Amino acid sequence: MTTPAVNAWTEFQPLKKVILGAPFPPETFDWHKDPETRDTMRQIFTETQEDIEVLAKLLEDRGIEVLRPKNIFTITGDEQIQLPWMSCGFPNHPLMPRDTLMPYGNSVFECFTGGDNRYFENLAYYDHMVELYKSGADWLSMPGAMVRGGIGYDTYSAEQKVLYHAANMIKCGDTILFSQAWEEDNKKGKGTLLGKEWMQREISQRYPGTKFLDIKTGGHADGKIALLRPGVLMTWNKKWVPEEFKNWDIIEVDDDHEMPQDFLDTRKRRYYKEYVQKWLGHWVGYADESVFDVNVLSLDENTVICTGRNDDAFRRMEAHGIEPIVWRFRHQYFWDGGIHCLTSDLVREGGCHDYITNKKYI
Repeated sequence: MTTPAVNAWTEFQPLKKVILGAPFPPETFDWHKDPETRDTMRQIFTETQEDIEVLAKLLEDRGIEVLRPKNIFTITGDEQIQLPWMSCGFPNHPLMPRDTLMPYGNSVFECFTGGDNRYFENLAYYDHMVELYKSGADWLSMPGAMVRGGIGYDTYSAEQKVLYHAANMIKCGDTILFSQAWEEDNKKGKGTLLGKEWMQREISQRYPGTKFLDIKTGGHADGKIALLRPGVLMTWNKKWVPEEFKNWDIIEVDDDHEMPQDFLDTRKRRYYKEYVQKWLGHWVGYADESVFDVNVLSLDENTVICTGRNDDAFRRMEAHGIEPIVWRFRHQYFWDGGIHCLTSDLVREGGCHDYITNKKYI
């Protein structure tokens, strides 16, 4: 039987094909007049590239096909994107495909997040999407909305913009978990309720009977819950887990590593000189292998790649026959995303099953 071009029903079935993100090249800031900025950014981009190449080899050595995006933009100090209603000098590199691409079933859904710097990001995957489409995959893009810099979801909600993050969703066979949109969680919600409803309607039209469950918080779902294998999940907070999953074994991880307050106050200001100097000089030591994250990538039901170590979580995983593999991502917190964010799984072996009520699978 021929494997479909896209076949993605869960987070834990055997992984066979994946998109792995790509950072801007190391020389991206070589134009900058300040030598410290040039050197620090070159180091960060170089080390990010090195770490991702290690991950690519790890995946390929296990027989997983790895696709890489194109960098369609760069950073020069000038505006890279200029439209009548929007301009952007710092477009996003395609480092985290999980945020904008949602493969489910035999389909790939492209999302618009609402960020001006990410508006054209899916073009980085265009060539791969064309080949998948030609091979039979269903390929659908969320309607493009007029987004502007500095605008929040409160405004976009009032303007009825269709916006949502692909990373707000977690696949579990015939069920998809959704984190809350901005209207449901004004502090952490990413995307609009209209965007969430658009995703659910389009999925339902293609896959009737799909069930949608709410995660009772906003933000990217993969930073909150990881479905490791049928019957086993990991989270920072049991309260986030939908009631339907309460009979699974829940590995609740203690968030016992506090980042420095000035890091928390200034995070995401990635290209500010003061930020990058502090990151390399002080903060990176807090966020290397010692910091564990539930944002993980399952290669199959028995293998999961993690960033950082947590002895208690590892012990509980191993008790379920799950081998944790530690992969070093030195600048995870600089880029504000883990290994799950860096990937988008296109093909996993197996079909669509009920992992909640069918005891055959849990």
